[in-house]
Amino acid sequence: MLLVASSGFWGCSRKGKPAPERSSTAQEGPSQGAPTQGEVEIEFGNVDFHVAPGVVIHIRRLRGELVPTRPNASADFDDRTSFLFRMSSGIVAMEPRDLAELMNQYTFAYPGAPLRKIRMTISDGRLRQDGTLRKGIGIPFHIEGVLSATPDGLVRLHSDKIRSAHLPVKGLMDLFGVKLAHMVNLNGTRGVRMEGDDIFLDPSRMIPPPRIEGKVSAARIENGEVVLVFGTESAEESAHSRSLPLPDPRARNYMYFRGSTLRFGKLTMVDADLEIVDMDPSDPFDFDLAQYQRQLVAGYSKSTAAGGLITFMPDLHRLTGASSSAPAPAAR
Repeated sequence: MLLVASSGFWGCSRKGKPAPERSSTAQEGPSQGAPTQGEVEIEFGNVDFHVAPGVVIHIRRLRGELVPTRPNASADFDDRTSFLFRMSSGIVAMEPRDLAELMNQYTFAYPGAPLRKIRMTISDGRLRQDGTLRKGIGIPFHIEGVLSATPDGLVRLHSDKIRSAHLPVKGLMDLFGVKLAHMVNLNGTRGVRMEGDDIFLDPSRMIPPPRIEGKVSAARIENGEVVLVFGTESAEESAHSRSLPLPDPRARNYMYFRGSTLRFGKLTMVDADLEIVDMDPSDPFDFDLAQYQRQLVAGYSKSTAAGGLITFMPDLHRLTGASSSAPAPAAR
């Protein structure tokens, strides 16, 4: 995430000046030395992260690692499959419309999927799901329930109100009238399974690359959003008090990457020390990995005394012609 920003940085590296003991180096093409591979420490604060067109996850706070998915390789921001997010602690939220669109675009976007035209709403602290059951011409259904986290880190929706074509139904299996094997792919890559009247969601399998890893310790409805806690809330509070030393500690909305190797465009950043800062802190940082170069070109950057890089980017929704159907985020 850093092309224009790296131009001055790259120019400095060509002067042959010795790097500080802990520095970041941007090089064109393959690294001339032996770049370290492996996990990159990350810390995000107040970021609206686009995971698919029109699908946004609001990251209130996140600590963890950026982990390469291939042996002896580094994370490449131009290849979404080259890394994953491993969340050690954090709190994220999704509006119901984003969760519904995620299910329509990805979770149930496969041949023969039993559900379509899914809509999500929240009422009185309960999650409501409407859609069409793919049986013949299609049958409308309605499910209501409460959210919780399971001991093994999944999200559980316990359904206690189920209707089909406006008529009460005894349970989920009666509603679907199909074996569990027909509900979702057996290999579990879609991240949904069903047991009795419970629907279990696995966030690590529900989101397209770059996927996330982490144990959900709490799931709840809060201020009209579905909120997930990774790690524990006490661990999150502890992590907040032990924040990584940011190059720009005044930043309210940011993404920070430290250590190991990052690739972006034709450049490689060794021993990364990169902070991406929202140019407008009045609302969350609206960021889309698929369009990061446009955001980068519209911003500016500066090098730090330690050899790192601070890149200031505008929100995605402020760019002319930004290809996102998501509305501009509200201030949080």
